[in-house]
Amino acid sequence: MQPLVAVFLPLLAAYAVALQWCAERWNAPTEYFAHCWLLPFIAAAVVWTRRRDWRQRPREVDARGWLLLGPALALHLTGALLMIDSWSAASLVLAVPGAAWLALGRGRLRGLWPVLWLTALMVPAPIYVEGRLAFELKEVAVGGGSFLANLLGADVVRQGDRLVPTGAEGSLFVADACSGLRSLMAMMTLSYCLAFFTGPARTLRRVALLVAAAPLAVLANVLRISALCLMARWVDVPFAEGTGHTLANAVEWVALLLTLLATDRGLGRRAAPPAGDAQPMAAPKEPSPRSLRGPAATLWLLAPLLVWLSVHRPFGSKDGRAEQLPTEVAGFRLQPRDEAQQRAFEEALPRWQELLGTRDFVWRRYRDDGRRLISLVALYHDTNWKSVHPPRICIEGSNMQILRDDLVEAPWLQPDVRVSRIQAQSRTDPWSYVTLSVFGTRDWLSGDYWDFTLYHLPRALLRANESGFLLRVESPIYGGEEPADAEARCASFLRSLLPSARSLLR
Repeated sequence: MQPLVAVFLPLLAAYAVALQWCAERWNAPTEYFAHCWLLPFIAAAVVWTRRRDWRQRPREVDARGWLLLGPALALHLTGALLMIDSWSAASLVLAVPGAAWLALGRGRLRGLWPVLWLTALMVPAPIYVEGRLAFELKEVAVGGGSFLANLLGADVVRQGDRLVPTGAEGSLFVADACSGLRSLMAMMTLSYCLAFFTGPARTLRRVALLVAAAPLAVLANVLRISALCLMARWVDVPFAEGTGHTLANAVEWVALLLTLLATDRGLGRRAAPPAGDAQPMAAPKEPSPRSLRGPAATLWLLAPLLVWLSVHRPFGSKDGRAEQLPTEVAGFRLQPRDEAQQRAFEEALPRWQELLGTRDFVWRRYRDDGRRLISLVALYHDTNWKSVHPPRICIEGSNMQILRDDLVEAPWLQPDVRVSRIQAQSRTDPWSYVTLSVFGTRDWLSGDYWDFTLYHLPRALLRANESGFLLRVESPIYGGEEPADAEARCASFLRSLLPSARSLLR
């Protein structure tokens, strides 16, 4: 039985939804993984150029391939049961080399393992991990770039995600795309391809190229932001955000590529070849011939189950519920955005929808007659419950330092219910805030993220998901107030909002 029919076709069917998820992430607005579209072609080209070598080796069924394929299928099954596509996609990292090992044997795969492990660079990180990495890299880039620029006389002041040149008009906005994650992922991929698909197969060379990729990408992004700050000072902000930004990006990539090639060339000259390179390696003992009938039967039985679990959802997501929340709550009235605020909101909307995993959310501001402010983030979820993350993630992402994060009893909502309470200090101004958050369904409430996970997890396994929501209410601590005053304001707002939020659930 041919490997294509016995192994690869059932696995292609079983992983169709996971592959679709990968393609959607490659096309995401951030473009962090846009370069992944090239990797299948690179892999095919490497296999094609080495075809004379691997075709001369015998093809053997090797049961040791189950050492990789077995755990991969178990992780895929878990992800499909829980409707967590990122877990199913992650299992491809083991499934691809495991399937090739099983169907073709180690002898035929000799020299092709780097092509198979290229899968690890094709699978995007989960959205939560991606967002966290982008935030941390952005902090490094903005902090390091502004520090270096000020050493050179730029005189910029950081205000959140903006860098303001003192005495100049305008400010430089540092978007999430400027975090450096895109260049980091691309540089790591380029370094891997350079190390394993070109040049001599020397361990020192390969390790040095792989280790150098990440520091070079981070340093280059710091230098790029520093250069933009200097352009804003020496020319003006519009030039730095337009032509200067384009030039800086081009220079960054050219410099990275030249540095990587120079590093490779230097290592190629200095590193002596291993003593045994000139001697042909003895052929390893091939496994005993086996039939693919057993693996084929197993995989063709598993494939329909995995396809059904991946495709079947108890009900699709519904949009528009968050927009129906009342515009007046507990004496607070919705404050419409002005034209500039609405434009900025719409520009950021695709990224927020991506991070939150739902389009059914609102971010609103309410004020009372005393001009006190309440900020509301409300989102609804269905089978996409796993995309909801702890409230502190967004708060930290808003450039705030969390001073207190705990759970407090909330009998004013429901007996035996606790809500999440976070007190945070802005890093860019003197304001402090109190946030109360709660997850809920029609008959369940909790502010504990792990309670939320344990509530929805078994229901996902049984395909009995419930629609739910996250309500996050935040208020500043005004002059002369204690944190308890802002907390009471949030509690009153949340208590009044809850019945309306529940009435919109399925």
